[in-house]
Amino acid sequence: MNRDNDRDLRQLFHNARLPETDLTRPVMKKLLESKAEKGRGTLNYRVSVFVLVGMLLTVSSAFAAVHLYSLTNHHGDIVYEEKQIDPADRDGNTLENQLRSLKSGQLADRLLKEGEAAAFYIAEGNPDRKIDIERAPLHFKTLSTLREQLKGQPIQLMDTVAGQKYKFESARVTYLPDELSDEERSKLTDQLEKQATESGKGYAMQPLRVSGDHWSLFSVYEHGGKQLLVQATKSDEKTVVQQSSAGSEGVKKEKLNVDGTELLYGEYTAVPGKETSREIATGKGISFIYPIPDSKFYIWYHIEDVGGHLSKQELIDLALAYLK
Repeated sequence: MNRDNDRDLRQLFHNARLPETDLTRPVMKKLLESKAEKGRGTLNYRVSVFVLVGMLLTVSSAFAAVHLYSLTNHHGDIVYEEKQIDPADRDGNTLENQLRSLKSGQLADRLLKEGEAAAFYIAEGNPDRKIDIERAPLHFKTLSTLREQLKGQPIQLMDTVAGQKYKFESARVTYLPDELSDEERSKLTDQLEKQATESGKGYAMQPLRVSGDHWSLFSVYEHGGKQLLVQATKSDEKTVVQQSSAGSEGVKKEKLNVDGTELLYGEYTAVPGKETSREIATGKGISFIYPIPDSKFYIWYHIEDVGGHLSKQELIDLALAYLK
């Protein structure tokens, strides 16, 4: 069972263990404030882009989709797949679910400490009695503390990248809670629903155990005002990423094979009149898989060149450096 794949574009994961980069949150905060000015209630549309910000890719299982690209592990198994969303099929993507989702996220921002995870039950607008799983990332400003946090993990943590031009600026690590069985989820839902009603708060939360087996690292490297975004996500399940048709205009992608290594390379440019359809208007990105030896786990990497300042070959070389 996937954990918590009952959320909007943020939480309707095929592999719900994998966290996202919530770059559209400021926009939704404005929408929420606008809604609040008109009366009680919230507006919930926690759309996120899972670090592939320019191409507006979202991890999701709710929509029918057409296969676009995939990456395999050393056994030849597909562990990463990109699909095109069919906007006509949005099962479960209701305004009601969106309202509940954003409310849950706001409560998590206020109540969770860094590194924690919890299940939230929102009473209002929740006829299907759904719970939302929220996680609070750990933030790092130095590589020394980040390396200590991820000590023993099979991941490259570089001081500088891209010819030593881009220097480490900051990072955050998000851990995913242990998966709930159907029975555990049902029992927890009953418990939280009762607490939400009896407390009069309209919501209830339950902290969840975090083992550290599944995590996502999001790092920022900077050089002269330019940024490289690097995400590394450890998982043992297939990752399915849905590409929004609204954000695919101006995007060119291709699958490469360099010395037996599969890479997904993409370039995207601003489309006149649709500059706001993606969080980052122009840039380049590359994705690849690092299979962890003697393990069913792998690390999915994505590197985003904000503004597209590096050449295609430079991004390929950077990807290969992470695989050494």
